[in-house]
Amino acid sequence: MTQLAILLQPLVSRDDDLLLYLANGIEQVLGVKCFVASEVLEIPREFYDVVRGQYISDLVLQYLKYVFGSSNFLRVLGVADVDAYSNGLNFVFGQAELGGKVAVIYLPRLRCEFYGMEPNRELFLVRALKEAIHELGHTFGLEHCSDRLCVMSFSNSILDTDRKSYNFCSKCRSLIESRLKRYLVK
Repeated sequence: MTQLAILLQPLVSRDDDLLLYLANGIEQVLGVKCFVASEVLEIPREFYDVVRGQYISDLVLQYLKYVFGSSNFLRVLGVADVDAYSNGLNFVFGQAELGGKVAVIYLPRLRCEFYGMEPNRELFLVRALKEAIHELGHTFGLEHCSDRLCVMSFSNSILDTDRKSYNFCSKCRSLIESRLKRYLVK
């Protein structure tokens, strides 16, 4: 039986303040209980592309599916403090299995320091929440939204992430609520 809860799974390292912030934010936006895994999961070294200096996100996502595919959690979100890319993209802030069970967000490019700016913890936390909600939205089958303020809007750069909200537009809110109702009825 599926547990109506989302698991946040730290990958490589853990930032407890960030994980708690994400758990609270996800619960508030999606209305679904969120738990943080007690153990850190290592990403297999062979998923690292030495030439690019980044992890291959598609492999990380497959790995999460392999590890958590039969878990009782409704969804599993990996939180990785590593840089990653996906086929055809120079980098990704996150990636999800569309309509599936697993997603992952990558933290380095969400930090101001990555762009040569002064650290800003509050901005970093909000960016991470936006990407977490965005990727979880994909797991519930939501695609990219044309409303640039909607959390489901595609982020081609950190400026796009900063512009959008961590909430859904009315159209995407209606979609996510109808998809979540399927689990509440069971």
